[in-house]
Amino acid sequence: MPFRIFSVVIVFLLAGAAQVSAQTCSCAGAPLISSQTTGATSAGNLLFGVTYEYNDISALYSGSDRLSDETVTRATRSVLLEINYGITDRLSATGTFSYVDKDRTTGLHIPGGGTTVNTRGAGDGILMLRYVVRQQSLWNRYHLALGAGSKIPFGTTSLQRNGFTMNADMQPGTGAWDGVLWSHASVSLLPYTGMNLFLITSYRLTGSNDRFDEGDSYRFGNELVSGLGVSNQLFGNLSYMLSLRYRSTSTDQLNGVNLPNTGGRWLIVVPALSYSVTDQISVSLSGQLPVYQHLSGTQPTTSFALSGSVFFNFNSNKNNGFKYGSPE
Repeated sequence: MPFRIFSVVIVFLLAGAAQVSAQTCSCAGAPLISSQTTGATSAGNLLFGVTYEYNDISALYSGSDRLSDETVTRATRSVLLEINYGITDRLSATGTFSYVDKDRTTGLHIPGGGTTVNTRGAGDGILMLRYVVRQQSLWNRYHLALGAGSKIPFGTTSLQRNGFTMNADMQPGTGAWDGVLWSHASVSLLPYTGMNLFLITSYRLTGSNDRFDEGDSYRFGNELVSGLGVSNQLFGNLSYMLSLRYRSTSTDQLNGVNLPNTGGRWLIVVPALSYSVTDQISVSLSGQLPVYQHLSGTQPTTSFALSGSVFFNFNSNKNNGFKYGSPE
């Protein structure tokens, strides 16, 4: 039975990848589905978290080749607010909300410096229900949870500069309702050691936004994010996580026509450390380092990303501290 469960998850991952033809970097908004790394929580448990992420988007790629470009820099700073509540021991609800701050500096090769454009504002959010199909316990090594929900377009898409609406990649939101699927599978590798092998997969089926320009319908590409990794306790209250994340986005569309220089595939190494300050408070630090990128056409993309989180657990009856890749 456990092997069948993992087979279903692997099929879900591969099926999603097959449907994704190749969106640009996370310039369109906060990394919402990439942040869905916590497991489903138990009945009555309220988990509240705040994450700050800095994403340097100064690399320029054509296909899988990095190009030399010292004329433009880009960066996105995101604040994510995550709330998880256990309705029952198997069913939980989660909400993720964001605030986005973006910079783009051009003309760095010009004597006297370049010109910086900054936009900021509330970003989009995600609401989701998660259901635990199989719960990991002292007598069961396997865990499987599935989830589904929607990305909600809270963020604005109508910011202007000099009287003109700015491009989609500089807007805080996407302006579209998207469907989101999520799965979390893990297995305890060695008895009594706490080491877990996990696979977390999210898939976003995007909708269209008609508000960028009157008469124009813009659709960001569908997005698949899947991370395979291990997590365990190092010593005391300090834990680690190390995963390899695969991300794939399909081509953006304008009025149903595929846009050039959009879409791509990434492989990213994600190391993280988590420390339980108390039974109710955990803090974590993580990084993202792309090791392979293949972009459609020529695009700016992530050089590196850094994030820090603090999570508060308001269930005094259970010690369900935040752990990357581990079921709550």
